[in-house]
Amino acid sequence: MTLQGAWPERSIGFVSKDVTSREGKKPMTFSHAVAMTAVGVVGVVVAFWILASLAGIILFFVKIAVIIALIAGVFWLVSRLRR
Repeated sequence: MTLQGAWPERSIGFVSKDVTSREGKKPMTFSHAVAMTAVGVVGVVVAFWILASLAGIILFFVKIAVIIALIAGVFWLVSRLRR
């Protein structure tokens, strides 16, 4: 199978014009690394808290559904035994 309208080959000079150099950027400092680490730790703690809260809410509704199902099952069983 051949591709119709294949891309023309590019020379390395043409490709290098598309890539912009990052002039004027300073290397990462220690305070920048500490700040990035602190933001990452806070992000992980917040994400864990949100996921734990969601899991707790879902578990709460599952418990309520199980309790309702058990009560309904008991009423159904009692009504079946009375006949």
